[in-house]
Amino acid sequence: MDMKKVFAIPMFLLVAACSQVPQEAYFNRGSPESLLDASSEVVNIALTGQDSVAELADWINQDQPSRAELVCLESDPVCKKARAVFDQFGVQVQYTAAADSSATLIYERVLARDCENRFIDNSINPYNLNYPTFGCSVAANMVQMVSDKRQFTSPALLDYHDGEKAVQAYGKYMNPPPSMMEDGGPLVKGSEGLGLK
Repeated sequence: MDMKKVFAIPMFLLVAACSQVPQEAYFNRGSPESLLDASSEVVNIALTGQDSVAELADWINQDQPSRAELVCLESDPVCKKARAVFDQFGVQVQYTAAADSSATLIYERVLARDCENRFIDNSINPYNLNYPTFGCSVAANMVQMVSDKRQFTSPALLDYHDGEKAVQAYGKYMNPPPSMMEDGGPLVKGSEGLGLK
């Protein structure tokens, strides 16, 4: 009787282990974020004179950074020229006052890679999960439709310009300009009840 218990306990544990889906079975399937590679690069430039300001302008002109940090004294003429370069290119700058003058360019890059959108046979599938590349094509198309890939990692919130454009679009809908009217009447038939006069 003791031998039956010895064999029953491992069998019970084996059945209990098979009934739970392992956590690694739920990796990202069909999500756009799984196709993104995010990286960052930092370039430090010591601001010692006019040549270093020209080097800073060349770096920004070739590849505009995501943001920058400027460490210098406001009274320093090289610092003023460096600030003017950042303002000229519209780079967001964090300023810190210190005696050692330097500029740090921070590049945050988000790239989309292709996925393996072919069928992979998943014949041994005890949990009835989708095959590993399920949703790959849809996710790849979603990623390619967004021009600024940083919107996936740090999305920008709506700002005042977006609100103004929405109000302008609604205003044009309610009161279209004269160029959209035909012979004094509405351009679209049946739009009299929509306020398009």
